[in-house]
Amino acid sequence: MINDKLIEGLKRKNEEAFNAIYHETKRGVYSIIFSVTKSHQATEDLMQDVYMKMMQSIDSYQMHTNFNNWLLTMAKNLAIDNYRREKKVNKIEINDMDQMNPSKEILPDEETKFQLMIHALDEEQRTIILLRMVDDLKFKDISKILNKPIGTILWQYQQALKVIKRLEGLE
Repeated sequence: MINDKLIEGLKRKNEEAFNAIYHETKRGVYSIIFSVTKSHQATEDLMQDVYMKMMQSIDSYQMHTNFNNWLLTMAKNLAIDNYRREKKVNKIEINDMDQMNPSKEILPDEETKFQLMIHALDEEQRTIILLRMVDDLKFKDISKILNKPIGTILWQYQQALKVIKRLEGLE
């Protein structure tokens, strides 16, 4: 858990504090960036930018507030800025997957299944699912990060689960 001692260490450029914070936050940062970029390579590149910006901006962090929300908001904003600059995202529509792999006998591996499910969701649903399932964030924290009412977050989460279940043939 990220505490004031770690943040103070980060402000002093302590490498151990950085490593502890990195290991505590990397899944959430990855999830929120990936929800925008839909590319593992772009996500990894942007993760470096997020942690560099974190170090540059750490003095502006207000102690005793939610550090994880602060960092994830920074990650989301950097990913969106990058998206706007690039003006392109590698989108794979489910129908396109049939054309890329016309043989129905070949079962997709777990990574492909994950990609299909994630790409079937809209950006906000994808972000909510990744933050909840991958980073295990609470809905109230997701609500703060996305600046949306918790009711909206819960509803979109349920809608995303329905899409995923349909893709898995469970509904």
